This record gives sequence, C-alpha cells and structure tokens, in this order.
Amino acid sequence: MEKVKIIYHPKYLSDYPTASVESPERVKAIYDELKNDFEFVEPKPCSEDDLLLVHTPSIIKSVKINPLLFEVASLAVGGAILTSELAIKGDKAFGLIRPPGHHASPDHHWGFCFFNNMAIAMERLIRNNKIKKGLVLDIDLHFGDGTDNFFSSRKDMVVANIQASDRKSFVEQVKQVLEINIYDIIGISAGFDRYELDWGATLTTEDFEEIGKLVAINASKKCNGRCFALLEGGYYLPDLGKNVKALLNGMAYES
Repeated sequence: MEKVKIIYHPKYLSDYPTASVESPERVKAIYDELKNDFEFVEPKPCSEDDLLLVHTPSIIKSVKINPLLFEVASLAVGGAILTSELAIKGDKAFGLIRPPGHHASPDHHWGFCFFNNMAIAMERLIRNNKIKKGLVLDIDLHFGDGTDNFFSSRKDMVVANIQASDRKSFVEQVKQVLEINIYDIIGISAGFDRYELDWGATLTTEDFEEIGKLVAINASKKCNGRCFALLEGGYYLPDLGKNVKALLNGMAYES
C-alpha cells in the first residue's frame, strides 16, 4: 500500500492575524502525528495569476495589507496546487496547509479563510486541460460557501457539502455522492470539526478512515485513483493528528 504524500511548509506555523482557534498548533499537532510515517514535499508560493483565477484584485489587495498573511496564504495556495498536481500524476496527496480556504469567495472572505485553496487548485487543473470535470467533497462541519459560490453555476465541477446529523447518515451521503457523480479527480475539503469530541460531535476516528477508503475505492473505479485532500477545519487538538492519519490511511486503500 503506497502512502499518501504530505505537502507541508514550516511557514504554515507562522503566527499571522486570525482567530485564536485557527492556531499554528493545529498544523503542528498533525505534523507531529505524521512526521515519522509519511513522505513530505515542500511547496512554493502561488503566483498572483493563480489567485486571479478565482479572486478579484480587491480581495488580493486586502490580504496584501499584512505581508506575513499574504506570504503564508499564497504558500497555502501553492501547497494546494502542488497537492492537486501530484494527484493528477497518480500520487495521492494531502495538503497540510494553513490558512484554510473553503469560506473564501471570489470577492469576500471570512471564517479564518483568505484565498480559496481548493477552488484555485481545481480551476487551474481545468484551465490547463488536465481535467474536464472534478468533484469537491467537503466534509467540514461548516458549509463551504466560498467553493460553492465560485462553482455553483458550472457544469465542470460538482461541489458536495455533506450535511447530516448522525454518523451513519453522513458516511452514507459520502458514499452516494461518490457513486452517482462522474469526475476526473476527487478533492476532499478535509475538515475534522465533525469529530465526536469537536464542535460537530458526530464522526469517530474510524469514520474518517472509512470516508478515505470510500474515496479511494471510487477514485480507483472512476478516475485512475486520482484524489487528494486539503486541510480545512478541526480544532480538538488531542485527536486531530490521529483523525487526519485515519483519513490518509483510508485514502491509501487499494482494492
């Protein structure tokens, strides 16, 4: 079983201005759990042209007001792009990136997000003719409004925000979305705040592994195994790392 590659840069631990819950300690907790068992790949910042694929110049300008924030946010987008490019080449990958992105719309942002990492990565694949259609599977507790706002009128991208009140229904919805849609790649907006001890109080560690496995199985059937995940939410630090590892172990499944 080939392990998922991890995209990471030490600057993701920078203390830029944001809400206290979206702390560098989130990424550090995951890094500490994964560091001895996975291959790490270091990304480069994205270009401003990459940002303009999704965002307006005014939003980019507003983030530039804080140079450190702009640097790290651009590096997060660069990490997302690299993660998706590895997946296209056949290497399953996880973007251990920060800040998250699924609440960043083309012309506004909120919820600890500044640029939409997933939307930019997917749009870049489409513009470069590497995919014709993609699937964004958002498993975060909070609706990924930014990604949905960008792709909602498009036929070349399915954005599935999974919403369910119990773990069985949640996993079943994931399964249905993966089975009924057609796509060339799967990108998971991987939020872990639905964990049973986090804000969402729904999913177990085993559920995250099952979700990863379902993604792997359907990617193998439909798109030559091409799938990747990007970090979104998740705030219960004692178990955050093991929940991420569970998802990645599931993604590495080979039938």
